[in-house]
Amino acid sequence: MAVTHEDIQELKKVFDDRYVTQADCDATQKSLNNKLANDDKRIEVLIQRQSLNNWLTGVIAGGIVTLVVKVFMGG
Repeated sequence: MAVTHEDIQELKKVFDDRYVTQADCDATQKSLNNKLANDDKRIEVLIQRQSLNNWLTGVIAGGIVTLVVKVFMGG
């Protein structure tokens, strides 16, 4: 029994519900990769802001500790 064109078309209809083609998969993967690349840039900006915030907090905390020590030493 040979496989006819109608049989192949019927199989494509059945498989289309379950599987995606290589082109569709590539397009989906490319769009996800672009979104992740943009997220990397945003995360880098957040890291830079956080490091600046940490430095500023350290400077303020150092000043407060210095004032407390000065008060207890009789300043």
